[in-house]
Amino acid sequence: MGVIEESIKDLKAFNAINRQNYVRKLLDFYNGNDIADYIEGYFSGDAFKEIPPYETNFVNRFINKFSRIYTIGATRSAGDRYNALTVTKNARMKHIERMTRLLGTIATHIVWKGDRFEYRPIYYFNPIFGDDPFDPVAVTYPVMGFTEDASITNPERFMYWDSEIWSLRDGNSNVLDEKEHGYGKLPFVFTHREAQTDGFFVEGANSLINANEHINILLTELLLGERYQMFGQPVLKGATLPNKMRVGSDTTLEIPEDADYSVVSPAGDVLNAIEVAKFLIELEAQNNHLWVSWSEQGGEVPSGISLMIKDLERTEDYEDELDVWKIHEQDMYSAEKAIAKAHGISLPGSLGLDFNEPEYPKTVQDQILWDKHRLELNLTNEVDLLVEYNKDLTKEEADAKIKENKSRNKKLSVFEKVREQSKGTSQV
Repeated sequence: MGVIEESIKDLKAFNAINRQNYVRKLLDFYNGNDIADYIEGYFSGDAFKEIPPYETNFVNRFINKFSRIYTIGATRSAGDRYNALTVTKNARMKHIERMTRLLGTIATHIVWKGDRFEYRPIYYFNPIFGDDPFDPVAVTYPVMGFTEDASITNPERFMYWDSEIWSLRDGNSNVLDEKEHGYGKLPFVFTHREAQTDGFFVEGANSLINANEHINILLTELLLGERYQMFGQPVLKGATLPNKMRVGSDTTLEIPEDADYSVVSPAGDVLNAIEVAKFLIELEAQNNHLWVSWSEQGGEVPSGISLMIKDLERTEDYEDELDVWKIHEQDMYSAEKAIAKAHGISLPGSLGLDFNEPEYPKTVQDQILWDKHRLELNLTNEVDLLVEYNKDLTKEEADAKIKENKSRNKKLSVFEKVREQSKGTSQV
């Protein structure tokens, strides 16, 4: 291999390792794993003999709030057979959306599991390209990478998938097992948090992670200052402490007559540091069209219309993201059809898709007027309306429930009428 080829290979390996470390950091913050490790380098080792590093984590909550497409799922129209095959899809897609928002780009492996599809997000993977640098023709990823499994003695094992085969390989690319899957298509879908620009991978929630790190550094500094200077900073002039002895409230200090000992109040402003932390959180929220309320703010509960106005920009983002996820859903359906066909199941040529959009809260009176308006204009019916209020019911169960209620209410109405008539007769 020539010098140029070797240099390119080394560069790709270096980029892959950097990507791996980058993804690990994002996942650590989302899961709250060892996030103190990422700020320890900004302090001297002695600092953490005084206090532990501060580990606040708002990444998980923000990412979940940013991800709204699958909050209440989606309705897919491809027949009852398809519905049975995808019973876990809405739950899995909610997690896939969050991981895409966090990491920027992930791969989802569509797996045939018994009698249905399963959807497994892959975070650490290397795409392999043909002519199109934005559309991989194959993918490799570590088996059980970065998880604890005592049964695996050799962690350097990798899966390889393309449109024809899958194979299990060791760290030297030696094939340990290999089979044809028969799909004729790569059973992976690659989701991106936004449009790709100059490469396949899209950047993840960098600014959110950065803000979280800054706040952890700031609050650790604040707590260190409180630890050292809560009761002021001792100052000794004209004498030397033996072995740089630390002076505290539990220490009796004897000093020469001409020495001077005093306690100086710290110049740091604790409340200002807290305001800076709140500012960083609010700025990150605003950059993603969210708003943050603090417990001390109080105030009246906002109405649905005021929430809609306040959330206008975020709603526009939501509409843009719907278009992106419609493309991802169609790509996923294309792979699902190929997998189902290989197992003797024929799915319809196209997928009907309707995302269930979150609604803003209404008063009881407004909800009554809205439901009545839709019924009068035949925009809905009693069965669909009951299913809206009780999503655990099927349409058949809702129809039977409405008929039962009507029959019971009619009997009660007749009973009430007879009782009123009897009451009137007895009074005469």
